[in-house]
Amino acid sequence: MTEAILRDLALANRLLVRDGIVDDFGHVAHRDVENPERFWLSRALPPNRVTPGDLRLHGPDGVCEDSSVGTYSEAVLHARVFAAHPNVQVSIHHHARPLLPFTMPGAPPLRPVFHTGAVAGWDIPVWDSAPFGAGGMLVDTVEKADSLAACLGQSRAVLLRGHGAVVVGPDIATAVMVAIYMVENAAVALAAGATARPVPGLSREEVAETARRLLTPNTVARVWAGRIAGLED
Repeated sequence: MTEAILRDLALANRLLVRDGIVDDFGHVAHRDVENPERFWLSRALPPNRVTPGDLRLHGPDGVCEDSSVGTYSEAVLHARVFAAHPNVQVSIHHHARPLLPFTMPGAPPLRPVFHTGAVAGWDIPVWDSAPFGAGGMLVDTVEKADSLAACLGQSRAVLLRGHGAVVVGPDIATAVMVAIYMVENAAVALAAGATARPVPGLSREEVAETARRLLTPNTVARVWAGRIAGLED
């Protein structure tokens, strides 16, 4: 794994906290470039404290290869997302509050209602932990994680009922951009009353074309450069 990727992975944790996406319990994982069955994830820390030195390799079962450190109980979530989706290189799990109303039973689907909100895509599925019993809502078993990964399908994100979201991408900057604008879109939709009445937003065609134009290397790089300003090690 290159030092540059590990540096950016640590920065992603911290900027997502600063921008109100990740809270005390969120995390960001990156598939290992040498062995795609393994991935990098911080030892269990508040995300705003993560540095490159805190990142550890994890195996395909989500178990950290460094047994001397405490680890996130939901590491298996990332492991099974990577296993099910070979094209995914980055996985973000967070609990941003503007998304939560859209995870509730009976809530309308979260659709893009403004321009940059299109990057999350038209179809954002909702996964429910309830069928797995009353053992808690954490995605902390292979069975739950495999079900979540299947629900994600080809989408860029999946909502978790009463819990939060998982966002995936081909690289750190793209996944971060999608996570940020997905939450901002939810906030705008809520302000317009989306959970109480239909809110006219973008059409399916507008979403596809707008996302295509926004998720280009130059635009993603511009967003990333702006977001990490002031956070560099």
